[in-house]
Amino acid sequence: MATPASAKDKITVCTIDDLSGDFSIMSTPKTYGYKLAVKEINDAGGIEVDGKKKLIDLISYDGQSDVKRYQEMAQRCVFENEADVVMAGYTGAEREAARKEVVRNKTIYWHNNQGEGGIADHYSFFAGPTPEQQVLPAIKYMVEKIGPRMTFIGADYNFCRAIGQWVRVAAGLAGGKIEMEEYFPFGVSQWQATIDKIKGAKPDFQVHCLVGADQVQFYPQAQAAGLKTPVWSNVTISDGYEHKRFAPPSLANLYVPPGYIEDVPGEASKAFVAKIRAMFPSTPYVNEHAAFGYVAVKAMGEAWKKAGSTDTEKTIAALESDISLPDAPGGPWIMRGKQHHAAMHTYLFKVKEDHTLALVSDLGMTEPQFLTSIGVDMTKKAPNRQFLPPDNPEWKKYLAP
Repeated sequence: MATPASAKDKITVCTIDDLSGDFSIMSTPKTYGYKLAVKEINDAGGIEVDGKKKLIDLISYDGQSDVKRYQEMAQRCVFENEADVVMAGYTGAEREAARKEVVRNKTIYWHNNQGEGGIADHYSFFAGPTPEQQVLPAIKYMVEKIGPRMTFIGADYNFCRAIGQWVRVAAGLAGGKIEMEEYFPFGVSQWQATIDKIKGAKPDFQVHCLVGADQVQFYPQAQAAGLKTPVWSNVTISDGYEHKRFAPPSLANLYVPPGYIEDVPGEASKAFVAKIRAMFPSTPYVNEHAAFGYVAVKAMGEAWKKAGSTDTEKTIAALESDISLPDAPGGPWIMRGKQHHAAMHTYLFKVKEDHTLALVSDLGMTEPQFLTSIGVDMTKKAPNRQFLPPDNPEWKKYLAP
């Protein structure tokens, strides 16, 4: 457990992200968001807790895209650095390796990119969008505007397996049909057999949950093979800004539903992009993770300020009072205390032939309602487990094999 605030001169934020390895492209901008938020808070004089202003000490570790290292670094954050909060992980496996160590030691934990949702734990908070904010409204749009028949391919790990469940629910609710569903190890980079299978299925659109530098090689290979079926993905572009990394038109006709990317309109978005680029001029693209890393630190700052303390339980009580950030990069953002997930805007973009992005729809301010819908209220009782679509009895008919 973190050392009592009164015994320390600074507030300690400890972060672990993939600054090298398979997921570094996606994760490195998140650390930029952390650093910008800490700089802004410290430049403004810090946060008043326990009767005095304290600055934030940001300690960052490279998780190296290695799940075991997340466990080790999380222990270091808690025991050596005496962190007041730990923010860690890109993949679900990394998240769980770190989160397990942090919460067992009664320290606040944040995961700051989109996840599969449904984690109901007293010490755990989530800055990014959930599938009910991305998958449900966007798949509904795709079925209504493009057609009901879809194929699904994804990485073989907990996040994409859960996204597969959410897609089945979304398809069922919208009147769609999944013609093919397959999962692949992270290292897969050769896709011709899968491309041929998708061609044979002739779907109205494809659904992808491809993760990491190897799997996204699907896109140039599909272009070369003449596969032009529209695609929907909640990780491509939002995470790895592939439209900047691959030559046009390999991602043309791809639809993406981020909670934030630098193409999101509005003054708050423009200001955030300008500040990130001023601090980190070589940034190729300000992705979703940069924004939600920034938002998480800002939300913790507001919680500490409201609590007047970095005491863990007082801070959690403040977070559970619905911390609001009206000027977040993607628009108003509110940590919903009953859910430990946030209300936020989500958007739907389409990649054009030249790889610029066209805003198709502002999906609006979407609430994280899944836990509430199955009777969970974190302000009353934390079940300390994860809930997924099969836990909603009304959805079981959509999940049957």
